[in-house]
Amino acid sequence: MLKNAATALAAAGTLLLASCGSSTAPNGGGGRSVVDAAPCARSTAPEAQGMPSTERIYGWIVDLVGIGYRRTGTPEGEKAAAYVKCQFESLGLQDVHYETATSWNWSATRSSLKVNGEAVDSFPVAHTYVTLDQPSVFSTGPNGLTAEIVDVGSGAPLKSVKGKIVMFDLKFLMPPALLALQIEFLWDPGLTTLEPTLVIGNPFITSYTSAVEKAMEGGAVGFIGVLSDYFDSNQYYNEFYRRTQVTIPGVWVTKKEGARIREMMGSGNRSANMVMEGFRKEATGRAVIGFLPGKSKDTIMVQSHHDSVFYGAVEDGSGTAAVLAQAQYYASQPAESRQKTLMFTTFDTHFTGYQVHREFTRKYIIDKETPYNIVANVTLEHIGKQGIKGADDKLEITDKPELRAIIENMGPTLKLSMINSVIRHDLRRTALISAHLLCPLGGLPTDASFVCSAGVPTASLIAGPNYLYDAADTLDKVAKDDLVPVTKVFIDLIDAIDSTPTALIGLPLKSPLYESGSQD
Repeated sequence: MLKNAATALAAAGTLLLASCGSSTAPNGGGGRSVVDAAPCARSTAPEAQGMPSTERIYGWIVDLVGIGYRRTGTPEGEKAAAYVKCQFESLGLQDVHYETATSWNWSATRSSLKVNGEAVDSFPVAHTYVTLDQPSVFSTGPNGLTAEIVDVGSGAPLKSVKGKIVMFDLKFLMPPALLALQIEFLWDPGLTTLEPTLVIGNPFITSYTSAVEKAMEGGAVGFIGVLSDYFDSNQYYNEFYRRTQVTIPGVWVTKKEGARIREMMGSGNRSANMVMEGFRKEATGRAVIGFLPGKSKDTIMVQSHHDSVFYGAVEDGSGTAAVLAQAQYYASQPAESRQKTLMFTTFDTHFTGYQVHREFTRKYIIDKETPYNIVANVTLEHIGKQGIKGADDKLEITDKPELRAIIENMGPTLKLSMINSVIRHDLRRTALISAHLLCPLGGLPTDASFVCSAGVPTASLIAGPNYLYDAADTLDKVAKDDLVPVTKVFIDLIDAIDSTPTALIGLPLKSPLYESGSQD
């Protein structure tokens, strides 16, 4: 049903980038580039003024979902960037432009798995079978790759698996409870967070890199990742982990299919045939940037990312819509009301190596090649409903928002301001997590990681529902009732930062990686 609805939205919105007055998105298909389209006119519509309504914010998410799979280096990715640019212009932001960097576009055009001659439902592991630091066209050949399976379970691959296909259980390593020691405040009047999900890992921090690195070191020719901690889906589209360039093909299978493979292997025949064909090519990544000038060039940065791997309603249609909500509110305020300049930006390359994030950080923060002095960062991501594994490992969505955190390293007065605002707007199931150590020691598990590690005081809203890397991240997962409360909480925070002397916003501790000139 959602696919049909998204197709209808796309078909209805082909004129969006010319007028920017529609509530539908441009067609998700091919065609000429839209990133150099003429600027969109300032909107005078009543709904484009002041504090946006729930339906206005949700409408931006609907538009982004209607574009299609917003992957870096695709026509849909370009249209997502152009959509945000048009919205920034229509809201009245100034100097709206792109910042670019070279990234990657990876795609598997053919993929399959057979074990002992039987077809196994599988999904290609993103960013595998690549040539190190080079574009490539990859293929296992017309008959695929046939080799013996070596099953290592959740342990490390054997020292030598040369010529074999390694099968391992992917483990999710970071449950919310691990952040408990860094919790500064939790707003949960109904004690709803005291539930089993507190000790269940999210799909961000996993055993993937260690397992695949060991397999490659041992000479494996391919791998099968069993999604043992996941709900019953194999459509897990992982990010590109740039420190682990995977040169062998791999596929994901569900926990159930993993059990079936192991049952077939018990018969003594352990032969697998893996087919993977596709390409990796260089692609232009984009950040969309716009400004609202204040009395100084000290600048508050408001950030999210507009790309996605599937429809991406929650990741990160919701985050992009939250940035647009802030932009609309502040564009409706007189310029003389701002002590500091406001910068609004959304990025892509979130799933392909963060190249735009790194180049932005170098240009604006490390090398200071612009007049803007970024003194604080506010990042907004993942305003979604809670996802749990239900009966028979099926994905179930509850009526509660996913437990979320504002990971921050602000000064004491701003911490207190956030706490008071979360309570005042009743943003339940929200924790404040200290980033005072996280940022200098390696960064945040959010889109703000590079900015925070470069020494900018940051408040980053994030949640980790289990469906974020999956085709299941659809419009029904958005926590609509929280769209306006989130907007109000972060309006309060931005107002508080704006009135705080720059020296008191937070302690700008840089990561040693930046001190040494490395961002990897």
